[in-house]
Amino acid sequence: MLPKLEVREPPPRFLPQEYKDMQGCDGMERNIAKHVLADVFMVTHNAKGRLETKAIYELLKRSYRSRQMEWHEECLQSAWEQYQYWLKSGNSSKIPARQQPGSRLRKKDAGYSYPIRLEKRGRNEWEFAWPSEMLNLMAKFDLGCERMENDDYKNAKRIFNSIIKACPYFIEAYLQLAVMEWNSGNLLQADGHYSQALEIGRSVLPANFRGKLPWEWEDNQPFLSTIYGLAMVKLRRGDTQSAKELLNWLIKLEPGDCFNARSILEDIKRGKMTWDD
Repeated sequence: MLPKLEVREPPPRFLPQEYKDMQGCDGMERNIAKHVLADVFMVTHNAKGRLETKAIYELLKRSYRSRQMEWHEECLQSAWEQYQYWLKSGNSSKIPARQQPGSRLRKKDAGYSYPIRLEKRGRNEWEFAWPSEMLNLMAKFDLGCERMENDDYKNAKRIFNSIIKACPYFIEAYLQLAVMEWNSGNLLQADGHYSQALEIGRSVLPANFRGKLPWEWEDNQPFLSTIYGLAMVKLRRGDTQSAKELLNWLIKLEPGDCFNARSILEDIKRGKMTWDD
């Protein structure tokens, strides 16, 4: 009987004030508005150039300020800063195409780019930026989680699969499917779901990525949980080498080690598995 696989809660840590200000519904709306405006700047830049983009920014800024729309002006400024960063980092020509609902990544589509980005949050800290259309599926996702918590796996799987059909890069839906398969003892299926989620997240990381993805930045949590979950599946299936590689990578990405990966690696070294207790 396999133990239930759960994501461990990280220890409480000090969070920057700007992060605290972005929490809750208002923070989510601000983040979405920022991404939409940043995309507008990038599309305009690619189509008409920097001067035209700057003109749009100034026009919106004057409009928001004249109407005392402080919330909108803050989002606009954040979007402009994000646009400027993309230009400096050489991403001005890498606007990902929107994927058709229901389509899936095929092996021959090696150059496919999911509409997901990384945004710089600190000196060497990054956070995933998930597409705003995922917000429209959160009510359905919450319903699936509710079914899952009530051990109604049949309907939970149906809901999560429908989410993936509508949004193939919804990593958290893959995670929930993987956890249910783990809890049911279906390690091969769990491996498949985790691996697909990992491929989606890893496709966003630049080659030889050396940055950090702190757990405190909430949008990093699905990808970090994917690495941890897949490592546990590999370990349980006897693929110790792959498990160690994933856990070591997890520590590099999240040095705070909210998953206690270092402890698990020590257990592996001693030949003691985490479920032997």
